[in-house]
Parts: sequence; structure tokens; C-alpha cells
Amino acid sequence: MRFKINLLCVAVLGLVALPFTANLLAQDAPTCKVVKSRKSGNYVVEINGKQYLAITEETERKIIKLKRDVLDAQQEIALKDSLLATYETTTAWYDTTLARQKAYIAETEAILAGYKGLLKDYKKLREPFMTLIGGLGATGSSKKPAILAGLRIRKVHVWGFLQENNSGALIGTEFRLF
Repeated sequence: MRFKINLLCVAVLGLVALPFTANLLAQDAPTCKVVKSRKSGNYVVEINGKQYLAITEETERKIIKLKRDVLDAQQEIALKDSLLATYETTTAWYDTTLARQKAYIAETEAILAGYKGLLKDYKKLREPFMTLIGGLGATGSSKKPAILAGLRIRKVHVWGFLQENNSGALIGTEFRLF
């Protein structure tokens, strides 16, 4: 175990102290001791009073994979945030379009109600409820004038004619031909 730990210290020293090689040759050899051993096979090593974590290649691969996974997740989050922003813009656009359509429908219904009222008014003007009809004329060989009077209520007509020796009444209706 001591041999393995010393090799570990030398490996860590080689990685940590590589930039300081000139200083290492000029000074005494640095001290290295393992402070803590972890279950994962990693060690906490103290070199010249500073502590370092010595990890296995498997742990290094896991860390690199974890970094890659984090970067992928960040890219995916950025993409989803972009999609959400697009969806929110589209939703707002559809909401304004829907509000405009509802306003248009309400305005169209108001116009339609106005036209229906106008049609009712037109029908009232075109077809009065009650009218009075009158006229003068003569019958047969008599030279005396005859009076014709009539009353119309909607489509029912009542006529009466009066003459000195003649009189009579008629009842009828009207039918639209064209």
C-alpha cells in the first residue's frame, strides 16, 4: 500500500508541479502524504502544505461526461426557452386575433339587427294595416251617380255601393300575382 501511495504522490506531483520544474530542482524535494482515502478510489493528497484531490481515470471520464451532459442540457434549455418565447408570441397574436373576431362578430350582429329593423319598417310602409277606398260611377241605364266605398284591413276588403234605387256590399281578399 505504501508503494502505491508513493506512486500516486509522484503522479500527482508530476501533474501539479510540472510548471514549477525549475523551482523543484533548485529546492528540496517536496513532501507528499495522503490525507484521506475515499471509497471511490480517489485520494486527498497534501503536497507542501496544500491539499489536492487525486482522481482515477474513471472518475475523470465521469466528470467529462457530466460536463458534456450539462452543456447538452443547457443547449436544450435554451432551445426550449426560445420555443416558449415563440409560443407566447403566437398565443398573444391569436388572442388579439380572437378579440378582433369577437368585436367584428358583435358589430356584424348589430348591423344585422339594424337591417332586420329596417326591413320591418319597410314592410310596414309597403303594406298598411287599414286603408279606405272610394269612387264615383254609374250603373246600367240609370244616369244617376253611384258611390263606391271600401275598407281594407290587411288583405281583407269590404266594399259597398250606393245609388238612389240600388245598393249592395262585396267582401273579398287580394292575392299577389307577381
